[in-house]
Amino acid sequence: MSGDPHVTFLEMVLRLYGDFRRTLEPIRVTSLQAGVLLYLHRCVDARVNEAASHLQVRPPTMTEVIQDLVRKRWVIKRRSVADGRAFQLRLSRRGEEMTRAIQHQVGQMEAHAETLPRVQPPL
Repeated sequence: MSGDPHVTFLEMVLRLYGDFRRTLEPIRVTSLQAGVLLYLHRCVDARVNEAASHLQVRPPTMTEVIQDLVRKRWVIKRRSVADGRAFQLRLSRRGEEMTRAIQHQVGQMEAHAETLPRVQPPL
């Protein structure tokens, strides 16, 4: 981050997002994929709509991300026993491994964020 003491909140968010995306590049995962994997780590057997709602994305967007994660064999998608129209999602072993790598990257970003200057409110 530059030495500009008058960084706006939006600029700070955009910088942090860019930094986070760059930390995920070596493990070949997008920030949305990372969010889905972390959510599924906490919420086993979640449904697509639940994950979409939690991450505040549209269900069609979540469906695309889930399809990609299934293709990478990081997520297992099964038809719900209770409701045959719905699908339940859970992490595979590979997904669990990826989640650990993401958690490590998130920890680094949290440590980095702690060192940043606080955003000054406008006068």
